[in-house]
Amino acid sequence: MSSVTRPGVSVVGSHTRVQGDIDADEDLTVEGYVKGTITCKQNTVTLGTSGQIIGDVYAHTLHVSGEVEGNLVASHRATIHKGANVKGTIVAPCLVLEDGSAFHGSIDMDPDSDALKSAFSGIADSGQTLASFDCDDSDSDAPDATPAP
Repeated sequence: MSSVTRPGVSVVGSHTRVQGDIDADEDLTVEGYVKGTITCKQNTVTLGTSGQIIGDVYAHTLHVSGEVEGNLVASHRATIHKGANVKGTIVAPCLVLEDGSAFHGSIDMDPDSDALKSAFSGIADSGQTLASFDCDDSDSDAPDATPAP
């Protein structure tokens, strides 16, 4: 009988401070403070409302509800939730900025951008493909913009 194991979730708790880089091969939730580079290229990084990141983040999918000062690079989607405060550059082919979020910086949504290709070159070199750039998928929590009849 074969068993399939799912990657776990690492958590930086709300009373935890990390000064240094984090390299994770599983989903990562940050509720505390991180000063350094977070690399989680094949998984999701979630920054909770009490979380703060000073540094760059590289992930497949990003969910930001806290404060970031640095670059956010997602190979698939970045969602900046209500109450979040981001200062820096966001590079992602799919981007959601919710009402009530604050963003100061620049945005690059070109799926063929040099920044995206260079950040995720190791994944492409390993024979894996970068995520599909179809932004309309099932993990979207954005409301349907279709007007009601």
